[in-house]
Amino acid sequence: MSDIVDDLLRLSEDPHADPRSRRRQTMERLVETLLAMADAEIGPEEVQHRHSIIHLTMIIRDMTGRIAEADDPTFAAIVREAAMLIRSLQRRRADAAGCTVH
Repeated sequence: MSDIVDDLLRLSEDPHADPRSRRRQTMERLVETLLAMADAEIGPEEVQHRHSIIHLTMIIRDMTGRIAEADDPTFAAIVREAAMLIRSLQRRRADAAGCTVH
């Protein structure tokens, strides 16, 4: 599996796109990534965790326009936090997979 954090941080396939469009693409990619991760949380003990991911994702989706218009330091901080969240979810999934007994 490719590193979704690296995919997220690739702002745009089009280097000539304006910064706000690239930022919007980044936030849309973040929302897609988080929703995919929430869909992977299917165990009964993971219902609350899945609900939290979806709730956060909907907040980010609703704020995409404002985030895209943020100043550079604010946008960079949001992307860093999003990358840390995704890495944390990846580690959680890997840890859970290691503890699964078949």
